[in-house]
Amino acid sequence: MNRIAAAIFGGYLFASSAGALLSTLNGPGSDAILGGALLGLALYAPAIVWAFATSSAARAWAGLLGASLSFAVLTAVAGASS
Repeated sequence: MNRIAAAIFGGYLFASSAGALLSTLNGPGSDAILGGALLGLALYAPAIVWAFATSSAARAWAGLLGASLSFAVLTAVAGASS
C-alpha cells in the first residue's frame, strides 16, 4: 500500500515540480506553461513505473521526494533570476 501511495502521490509531486521547472525555463507566456505542463504529465508515467521498480517503498519515496525538492529549488532559483 505504501508503494502505491508513493507511485500516485510522489509521482504526481515529481511530475508537477518538473513541469513547473520546465515552464520556468521556457520563459514567460502561456505556451511555456502549457509545454511545461504537458512535459510534466509525460514524466508522471515513468515516475510511477520507477516507484514500482525500486527495491523498497522507502527508496521510492526518497527518490521521488528528493527529485521533487531539487526541481522546486531549481524552479525558485530560475524564477528569481529572471
